[in-house]
Order: sequence, then C-alpha cells, then structure tokens
Amino acid sequence: MPELYTWWIVAFSALITLFYALLIIVFSIGWRRLEQPDLLENKISDIFISVIVPCRNEEGHIEALLSSLKNQKFQHFELLLVNDHSVDATCDYILEALKDFANVRLIDASGFGKKNALREGIMESKGDFIVTTDADCVHPERWLESIAAFQTLYHCDLLILPVKLVGNDSVFFDIQQLEFVSLVASGAGAIGAGMPILCNGANLAFPKEIWIRHKDDLHEEEQSGDDIFLLEKVKQQRGVIKFLKSEHAFAFAGAADTLGDLFRQRRRWTSKAPAYSDWQLIFTACVIFSISLVELVLFVLSAFDYRYLLLLVSVFVVKYVVDLQFLYSVSAFFQLKRVWFNAFLLSIVYPFYITSVAISSWLLKPRKWK
Repeated sequence: MPELYTWWIVAFSALITLFYALLIIVFSIGWRRLEQPDLLENKISDIFISVIVPCRNEEGHIEALLSSLKNQKFQHFELLLVNDHSVDATCDYILEALKDFANVRLIDASGFGKKNALREGIMESKGDFIVTTDADCVHPERWLESIAAFQTLYHCDLLILPVKLVGNDSVFFDIQQLEFVSLVASGAGAIGAGMPILCNGANLAFPKEIWIRHKDDLHEEEQSGDDIFLLEKVKQQRGVIKFLKSEHAFAFAGAADTLGDLFRQRRRWTSKAPAYSDWQLIFTACVIFSISLVELVLFVLSAFDYRYLLLLVSVFVVKYVVDLQFLYSVSAFFQLKRVWFNAFLLSIVYPFYITSVAISSWLLKPRKWK
C-alpha cells in the first residue's frame, strides 16, 4: 500500500478525532454552565398548561402515565390524549381514567401518525403553554410545577427537558441508557454553550403562539421530527432556548426491549436528517458519523498493515477518554452506574451501530412511527 495513502489516512483520522474531542469538550463546558436555580422557591405566574400526549397501542403504558399526571403538585393544566387509531385497549384505559381525573380529554385523531396527532392536540388545546410527552413516559410529582416555575422565571420560547430511560438490570439496558444519556446531555451541553442542536418531544415545552407561528415549517412530509424542526425555527428567530437542569423535570421513558426495536427507533430518528438546515447540528452529526466510520475503516485496514491497528487504538483511546470525562460530569444528574465499564463497551459497539443505522435509514426510509 503506497506510503502517501497511509499518511493521508493518518491526517484525516487525526483531524476528525481532533474535531470530535473539541466538540465533546465544548459540550462539557456547556453542561457546567447550565443554571440550576431553586425553582420551587419561586412564585409561579398564572400559567395554564396543556399537556399533549399522542397515543397508539399503549395499553401497557398509559395507566402509569395517567397515574403520574394525576399526582402532579401543579394542577393548573389540561391533559389531551390524542388516539392515533389504536387497535388495543388504550382508549378503554383512558375512558376509565376520565371518571376521576379532571381536565382530561380524549381526541380521536382524524389523520395518521405521531406528528399529526401532536398537531391535532395542540390545535385543540386551551392552554397558552404546551408541554409534550410520550405515552410510555412517567413523571415526578413536581414535573409540571418545575416547568411552570422555570417558565415564569425565564420566559422561554422553547424549553428542553431531561429524559432518562428505565428498564431492567442488564448489560443491554446499561449500554442503551448510556448512549441515550450521551444524546440528552450533549444536547443540554450544547444549549449551555450557546449552540442548541437537540431536543426530544418526549419532554418538551413551548408557548402555543410560538408553535402556531412555525407550524407550517415543521416538514409535514416527514413522519416525525417536529421537535428538532421547531428548535431550528426558534433558533433562527433568536428565540430564548433553555434546558431545565432539575431532578424534578425528568421524563422517564421505557427502554427498547430488543436490539431490533432500538435499531428501528434510531433509524426513524436518523431518517429525517436530510431535512435539517442548522449547520451546527449538521456539523455535529457529520463529526460523530465520521469518527465512527474512521474507526471501522481502520479496523478493516489493520488486517493488511499493523500501522492501521496502532492508529485505530490511538483514535479509540482519545475518543474513550474524552467521552468518559463528559459522562462522568453528567453521571450524578442522570444517576449513572459503572460508567467506565459501560462506556468502554459502548465505545466498542458504537461505530458498527451508528454507521449501520445511518446507512440503512438513508437507503430505506422508515414509514411508521410505531
């Protein structure tokens, strides 16, 4: 193999690794900059919240969600459950809950898909402040109280809230949780660094007027992604975008049961990437994909030249150390365990996982949200 070609690969690998390390360092600094005020000591303004929940075949989850919302300390809200053509007992559970749960409405969606369900729910809502969550989530009893207090204090155009997975005690869950935390924490760190790029509709809040203003720019041709598209529009308008770094603000979501479920979910998320327009998000995605691709290419080339193996080990170690310091910085907030071990396992499988998800989502676009 020509020597010049070898050094070209070395230079490219070093450059991508440098970009990646700098990016994670920026996220780490941004995370430390996030404000963590004692919200529950603040006076809450007269704010009426509409909680919007799209539902499709959620009979195994909806009772837990309804229970967590019924027990909220802050009760100045309405709950709109939008049924997206469920064929199980989801609606039966909801109708039973209507008997002793004030301010709950069940809406049968006329259209199809999660994005449409959200749209119909928001259009039917009476509140001036919208909070979206998923039917498989549960929330602490002071979830809405912390959101209302934060909004009273900061008057956000988009309020991004933390999400954490819950599941069984297995290696698969631990790795899945760590990967998900890295996404949520990176998005939070990016906000702290002044470059918001990520949010999750499972725990998101915004004034209704902001959504109305941008509702025609949320890419209806995409089956999901209204959360990121709304973020992009608010960012373009220089709106106030914050992350609520509070233990009371979590949404606890169910983890994927199988690798196939996880793979399909991530493919669905990735499939909307071509519609993104924010250069900071695109740059971040390209750097993360590129360093994973570099590791895979070096892994293959190491079978032909030991120098590629040395280069692979160098890239792996730098990435692992940078990732580890970031994960340790967020571990207390997300209550992570065995961080160094799970991060090591994730670092091994991640290049194969992320490249296969990205390539398959580009070649075969997902058609369903559930």
